Amino acid sequence: MARYIDISVPTSARTTVYPGDPAPQFLWPGWTHEKGNPANVGFYQGGLHHGTHVDAPWHFIRGGKRLHEVPLDRWVGPCWVADLTGESECVTAASLERAGIPTDTKRLLLKTRNSLTEYWHEAWTPNFIYIHRSAAEWCVQRGLCTIGMDYLTIDPPTEPAFPAHVTLLGNEVVIIENLRLRDVVPGPYELLAAPVNLHGVDGGWCRALLRAET
Repeated sequence: MARYIDISVPTSARTTVYPGDPAPQFLWPGWTHEKGNPANVGFYQGGLHHGTHVDAPWHFIRGGKRLHEVPLDRWVGPCWVADLTGESECVTAASLERAGIPTDTKRLLLKTRNSLTEYWHEAWTPNFIYIHRSAAEWCVQRGLCTIGMDYLTIDPPTEPAFPAHVTLLGNEVVIIENLRLRDVVPGPYELLAAPVNLHGVDGGWCRALLRAET
């Protein structure tokens, strides 16, 4: 038997977004039951990086792969959820070394102190746990293909050059952001986080799930 754990944050008009992004909006400008139409036909207005979403290399890398060019197996397959809740500022290479991550890990999700609150419904804070450049380099050296984390972004606002994004995406290590890992026990899972099939874009939404054997 298997059980599935939803690690996506709920997206609505009140979902916290990256500073400067417009808030997501759901609209019914045409057909609605209230107008006597046979169906409700909704529209969505918002960014590709709202809610739980993925970053393709082209997000930061000139000439990098766009979303439809990323192999599907980056988003689907065995993964490891690592416990980094003891880190008070950021995830470093040293903290990843201490975390007991199996050497054959290809898809890694980082559970940090960000997960201790429902951050996706709280005001943006610049004091979130982020990925240090050394940790990004560690992921590249270890041959990871996917990294995921529990906040809106992996780089802090004090780093305008976005070193973690550039290091990872520049080496085709794709990124999943806005994961809800508060109730996830660290360890092995199967990741199911394929994004919507959008062509020519830098990222897109996904419904991220973990599959665990019971």
